[in-house]
Amino acid sequence: METLYPIYYGTRMVTFDELRNRFEPNMHPEAARRGFNFIKYHGGKFGIGGGYRPPGTQPNKAGFAPPGRSFHEGQQFPSGLYYCAWDMVVANPGRKHRAPTWDEVPKQGSQGAVDFGVHMNVSGEPWHLQPIELDGWATWVKYGKQDLLLNYDILVKDASFEPEKPTTNPEREGITVEFNSRTLRRGDKGSDVKFFQGLINDLAGQGLYVDGDFGPQTERGVKNWQAMFGLVVDGVVGKQTQQSLIEIALLKS
Repeated sequence: METLYPIYYGTRMVTFDELRNRFEPNMHPEAARRGFNFIKYHGGKFGIGGGYRPPGTQPNKAGFAPPGRSFHEGQQFPSGLYYCAWDMVVANPGRKHRAPTWDEVPKQGSQGAVDFGVHMNVSGEPWHLQPIELDGWATWVKYGKQDLLLNYDILVKDASFEPEKPTTNPEREGITVEFNSRTLRRGDKGSDVKFFQGLINDLAGQGLYVDGDFGPQTERGVKNWQAMFGLVVDGVVGKQTQQSLIEIALLKS
């Protein structure tokens, strides 16, 4: 009988391939390599409750990292735009899946973290898993938003699962997005304004009127987007803002 793994926060169980197919898109390839090895090694005990949060959907409330500062959201690594944190669950037969306890997971600084290349490091959250290179978002930024170490030497492996190791940086490193549009700012009108209003709504949930009229509401939505991605917050849809929107739309597609 094929081993099943817990998914989400109810009682659903899925195959390992189904779990990967649901959560691997948009995940940093090296984080996926390590994290899925950890899950497979434990033979159906662990699964994933939640993973990727599109930009602008990070809950803005106590107990959560501020929007734009979570590894659940896509972050711009040198190798590409990826997320790299999961919220883990433990199978609880016949009942809703539960959160893991600290004595079940690789804590930050432990030998288990070194063995698997992943750790739980958020105070009070033994379910939050991410690669060991990453501490808090602010620390990552302070040290130049460094990439993950590709082909990390995983010391404890599941013999039946060894995804192909990347020999270079992930493929998205070489992607160049070209998109020609005028610079858009408050007061402009047209189909290009409407296009970007729709993108900002779809990707960041800003609730704009998609009417092709660049008014104060659209300007606020643009500023919110720019703040999320460390762009100049001027409310103007110039080349960098346009490129960030198009690239993330392509990743989501």
